[in-house]
Amino acid sequence: MARRSSLADIGAEQFLVKLPLIDYPRPEPMKTLLLLPAILVAVAMPVVEPVVPSQPLGEHEWVADAGHSSCVFRVKHANASWFMGTFDKVEGKATLDASALDKGSVELTIATESVDSNDKQRDGHLMSPDFFNGKENPEITFKSTKIKAAGKDLEVTGDLSMAGKTKSITISVVFVGEGESRGLRRGYITRFAIKRSDFGMTYGVKKNMLGDDVHMTVSLELVQPK
Repeated sequence: MARRSSLADIGAEQFLVKLPLIDYPRPEPMKTLLLLPAILVAVAMPVVEPVVPSQPLGEHEWVADAGHSSCVFRVKHANASWFMGTFDKVEGKATLDASALDKGSVELTIATESVDSNDKQRDGHLMSPDFFNGKENPEITFKSTKIKAAGKDLEVTGDLSMAGKTKSITISVVFVGEGESRGLRRGYITRFAIKRSDFGMTYGVKKNMLGDDVHMTVSLELVQPK
């Protein structure tokens, strides 16, 4: 009787979903663990040293641990499927007093060049004037202008800047948890959608080759190192 193949026989790489946004040749192996099964993510995640600020933090000041924060995006390709990618360099800081969250502030910075679409040639296209125009706009930033507390969760209004344009958006931010590991840590996650055409990125929209709506997931692990 023929032996049935197991996951170990097949290899985890065959479980990666590779849907090219544009038909570029020979995509490289996925550099992120975005689409691996959760159990493989847990096993494979490297141990990353927490970020340590160069200057002491105030009582209610936090910095994002870049090694444990992430930004994932998804966009419709040819109106047929969701294509996913990441930005691999996420930095930020926040002033948050648990007893007065509405008086806080949040700033987020993402390096445009850290975009990872699983293909270097496509990454280069995303850095071109068709999309982010990365040489002129090396960062994507968000700066809060208003915070409204809903228990431990937040409703944050702020200015999102990318590709040379700035728009005010309001996002719901969910409190994930709090713990201790080389300093007090607090986690938040937000999921929201933007229209890339609002930021001048219209490539592929008219022909429905690439969707206008971009869905973002940003997970921040804030820390107050000891």
